[in-house]
Amino acid sequence: MAITLPLYGAQAPLSKAARLSWPIYTGIVEKRLHTTMAHCSFIDFEITIHGQQAPYLVHAAYRQQTASSTLAEDATHPVWAARLARLAAPRGQPGQEELEAIGALLYHQLFHADVRELWLQARSDLEHNRAGVCIRLMAQPPAVAALPWEALYDPDRRVVFAGSLRTPLVRSERLLRQVGPSRPLAATLPLRLLAALPTDPSDQIDGAAELDRLQAVLAPSGQAVVQTLQGQFSVVDLRQKIAALQPDIVHLVTHGSPEGVLLWQQEQAVLTPAPALRTALEGAESVKLVVLNACATAAHGSLRQGLASVGAQLLQAGIPAVIAMQFDVEEGVATDFTQYFYQELFGGTCPGLVSRAVSLARSNLYALNPASLGYTTPILWLNAAEGQLFAPATSPAAAPPAAAPPAAAPPAAAPALELAALRRQTDQLEAGLAGLAVLRSAPLPGALRPLLQMFQDALRVCEDLLVQLHRLDSAPPTEQLLQHYREKLDRLGREQAAVERQAALIRASLEQRGQAGM
Repeated sequence: MAITLPLYGAQAPLSKAARLSWPIYTGIVEKRLHTTMAHCSFIDFEITIHGQQAPYLVHAAYRQQTASSTLAEDATHPVWAARLARLAAPRGQPGQEELEAIGALLYHQLFHADVRELWLQARSDLEHNRAGVCIRLMAQPPAVAALPWEALYDPDRRVVFAGSLRTPLVRSERLLRQVGPSRPLAATLPLRLLAALPTDPSDQIDGAAELDRLQAVLAPSGQAVVQTLQGQFSVVDLRQKIAALQPDIVHLVTHGSPEGVLLWQQEQAVLTPAPALRTALEGAESVKLVVLNACATAAHGSLRQGLASVGAQLLQAGIPAVIAMQFDVEEGVATDFTQYFYQELFGGTCPGLVSRAVSLARSNLYALNPASLGYTTPILWLNAAEGQLFAPATSPAAAPPAAAPPAAAPPAAAPALELAALRRQTDQLEAGLAGLAVLRSAPLPGALRPLLQMFQDALRVCEDLLVQLHRLDSAPPTEQLLQHYREKLDRLGREQAAVERQAALIRASLEQRGQAGM
């Protein structure tokens, strides 16, 4: 959210279709059992754009091969300036058509000539291999970095990159004269997260509710300890709190702008400029990830100065991973992004993988509203060579069972009975998904292909959760295992509900085309 401030210093019965589709889905699950971990692997497709003015030189590298081309336009071009102004307008809703047009233009300008040939090779590998392709973009010219690359859209395949889990896009800033070495990204569980929620003088942000939602998302995993800083605090108070707590993650929820963020000073809300926030984080060696849940903190205040945004400047403090917003963001969208991001980061298919967590969160925002700017708004800068924030905790299935007390009787029947009941719920959900899986190859017209891609990605998430649940089946029914099972089953139920909503849209489209028999 943006605000004007003084300057700094002043479950259902099984359908017939589900029962008939069971053999088809069983095969899918068996295949996923062997490929789950592969979906956490990504091969980098590195793109560097440099030069003083258009046309800029574009250099791409993939699997020890390189290619070059040029980029003809930037944010100073009148057409682009008008587009960016519409996107940055408060409460702007450009619509799906315009977002796809912008994304397609960026796609054609970025992937052409030899760079397009190299990308087609990467895309072919993506279709035939199990690893994903991570696009790492280093746009050195400020007027190029200011373009909304997170809206990238392949009009030929009708793929919104933000809606696909297999082609995450991250930004990087590694130009030595601007950014020094970044500290290592890897941290040790449990992580310490500092939630910084300054008082909002406009009462637009409900800090207490934000904190409750954050804790509700993080508590089930048991892999993060949330500590807080609330009230009318200054940037120095923030610095001292970071020094005292040594957090791995700093999550700041406040108002923002391209120039800074809202904090307090002498009982007055002030716009704390980006250099001040950067200074407060320079010596914070424990901090690996900063999440700026604040409007326009990834927007460029200048098209002539490098690292002009709040988020980008934090890279100069040595922070290896920064998430910020390039447009104004509605509180509901910001809250949804936070929920999806941390759910995937701590309890998803690829625990600890920051780029995957951001990709899934964007994909969910796109699924909820492809006509909204929300899914293009979060930017991830990742200066670490690897995007793994922490190594996944050992699965309960791999841990040795605890020894029974000497006088204890044989294991009680209650845990085994509960596990059996949970398995029955899993079987019901799995059968329900089997009935939906037949829509994976639905013959939708071109304009609805993004909906199908969104459905396919969401279905893969459910399949991954089913694989994880089946792995837990073979372990003794300890309380720890039951807790893990409940959490994953609960998430599977929520994810399936989303898949069912998307399936309903696909069926409605098919019915309109006279293909309701599917």
